Amino acid sequence: MSKKLLLNAFANRAEVFIDESHLSGQVLVHEMEDCEPYLEQARALSDLAPGREFRHAAVVPHFVYAKAYREGWANDRKAWKKWANDPANKLFRTWPGAL
Repeated sequence: MSKKLLLNAFANRAEVFIDESHLSGQVLVHEMEDCEPYLEQARALSDLAPGREFRHAAVVPHFVYAKAYREGWANDRKAWKKWANDPANKLFRTWPGAL
């Protein structure tokens, strides 16, 4: 029998500890996040005129930043450009041009 335990709960995010070590030898942390606030923020920022020198490109959800940190690309500009230019992340973009 697997065990589940709520680790953290925030306004739009929750982390659940799942122990399935008896089945697969793994212990998992399942993170769930409501991305609607991020999408609303991206839509609002996309209506603003971009600046000449500084242009806001995207809103990054917490789970994406956490994944980048875990995988070691949180400080890699090329990896962030790749993430932002990925069509799957289009809804998080605040500016339509390629980075």
